[in-house]
Amino acid sequence: MKNLLTAVSKHGSPLYIGTQTLLASASASAAASAFLQYQHVPAAIPAAAAAIGTAAAACTLAALRHNVVRRLYEAARIEAERRELIETDLMTGAKVRRTFLEELAESTGSLRRKRRATVLLVDLDHFKQLNDGFGHRFGDQALAHLVSCIRECFSDGSVGRLGGDEFGIILPGDDLKRARKKAERLIDLLNRGMDFEGSRVSLSASVGIAASPAHATSPTELMQLADLALYESKARGRGRATLFDEDMLSEKRQRRFVERELRAAIYLNELELHYQPIKNGSRETYAVEGLIRWRHPVRGMVSPAEFIPVAERSNLIDQLGEWVFRRACADLPMLGNCCVSINVSGEQLKRDEVVTMMSRVVEETGIDPARFVLEITETVATSAGPETVARITALREMGFKIALDDFGTGHCGFNYIKTLPIDCIKIDRSYIQHLKDDEIAQVFVSALTQIARIQGLSIVAEGIETETEFELAKAAGCSSFQGYLLGRPERRLLSMPHEVKMRQVALSA
Repeated sequence: MKNLLTAVSKHGSPLYIGTQTLLASASASAAASAFLQYQHVPAAIPAAAAAIGTAAAACTLAALRHNVVRRLYEAARIEAERRELIETDLMTGAKVRRTFLEELAESTGSLRRKRRATVLLVDLDHFKQLNDGFGHRFGDQALAHLVSCIRECFSDGSVGRLGGDEFGIILPGDDLKRARKKAERLIDLLNRGMDFEGSRVSLSASVGIAASPAHATSPTELMQLADLALYESKARGRGRATLFDEDMLSEKRQRRFVERELRAAIYLNELELHYQPIKNGSRETYAVEGLIRWRHPVRGMVSPAEFIPVAERSNLIDQLGEWVFRRACADLPMLGNCCVSINVSGEQLKRDEVVTMMSRVVEETGIDPARFVLEITETVATSAGPETVARITALREMGFKIALDDFGTGHCGFNYIKTLPIDCIKIDRSYIQHLKDDEIAQVFVSALTQIARIQGLSIVAEGIETETEFELAKAAGCSSFQGYLLGRPERRLLSMPHEVKMRQVALSA
C-alpha cells in the first residue's frame, strides 16, 4: 500500500494536470464551435478539436484507471506475502503464536455471542533428547513432520506454533469425541515414524483437549484447561490424548493447597531431614544421604512424592533446596567425618540462583563444600542443556562433588559419563534387585563398574535389601552400598552425642 501511495503521489499530479488541460481545451473548442454556429460561421475545426480533446481525456482517464487497478492488485499481493511472512512460522509453516491466539479469540466468540470451537495442545515427547541425540537438523525436520501430520489429520483445523515443540490446533465445533479420534490418529501417524538419513525414526506426542463453550468461553481459560489435560497426558506416560474434565481442576486446587501448606512449613521450620547411611564393602558408614520429610501437624507424615512435584512447579523448590542445604550444614558437627549427599532438583538447575544460593550459604556457614555430594537424577542429565551443565560445573568448581542418581532409569547412556562433570554414579535399585536372575542386569552393572573405575568414579549400589543383593553387588564391582539392609533413613543423627539424643527423646515425649 505504501508503494501504491508513492506511485500515485509521483505520477498522479502530471496525469491530473494533463487530463484537466485536455478537458479544458475540449470545452473551449465546444464553446467556440457553438458560438460560430450562432454567428452562422462554419465550425468544423472547433468541433473536431472538441471531439479529439474529449477522446484524448477519456483515453487518459482509462489509462490512469488501468494503472491504478494494476498497482492496487500488486500492492494487495505484496501485502498478502508480507502478512504471510509475519504470521507464519518459517520452519514449520504453522501460524505464529500471536496469530493463532487472535484466531482462537475469534473462534470462541464473545460472552453475548458464543461460538463452538475445540482447542488441542500438542507437545512432541522427549524432543530435547531427540534433538541432542540426532542433531538440530533432525529436530527441525521432526517439527515440520509433526505439522504435516497435523494438517493431514485435521484438514478442517488451523495449526499454530506456540513454543519450541508445542503446537495448538483450533477445530470448528465442540465434538470432543471427534477431536479425540483425530488426535489418536495423529499419535498413530507419528508412531509410524519419519525418514531421516536412511533410517525410520518413530515419534511420539502428548495431546490435551478442551472445548468452548462446554469447558470455558475465554480463550485464555480454554488454553489453560487444555494445558491441564496435556499435563495429564504426560503424567500418565505420554503418547496419548486426554480430554479435560472437572477432576483436573480439583487436582489443581489440591496442588495449590499443598503449595500453601508447604510454604508455611518452610517458614515455620516444620520440615525434617532424615539421614540414610551409605557404607563401604566393610559395612562402615562413611557418608549419609539427607532426605527431606514433612511431618504435617494435622495430616501426619506427607510423602515427598506428593509435595516435591508441587514445589517443582513453583518457586518453592528454590526455598526448599536452600532449607535442605542449610539444615544439613547445621547438622554437620554431629555427623562426624561423614560426607552428606543432598538432592538437587532439575528445576533448581534451570536457574542461576542455585549457584548463588550455594555460594552464599557456604560463605555464611563456613562449611567445606567437599563435605557435600550434590545428587542429580539421570533424567535431569539427559535433558541438560549447555547452561545447566555450566551450573553443574560451577558447583563442582566450588568444591562440591556431583553424583548421578538413579542411573539406568532413563536414556542416559555411557557416553554421558565421559561428558558430564560427575564424581559418582548411583545405580538404580531396579538393576540391583535383579542381579540374581537377570543376565542383562548383571552385564549392565559389571560394565558400568568397569567404566567407572577407568574414569575414576565411585559406584554406589542403591536399594540393597538382602544379603544376597549386597554380595552380588559387591562381586559385580560396586564399592559403596545403600539400602534398608544397611540402614533406613532416620531423623536421629549417626554421631549425635548421648546427651543430645536423650534431650531429643525428652522433647518428643
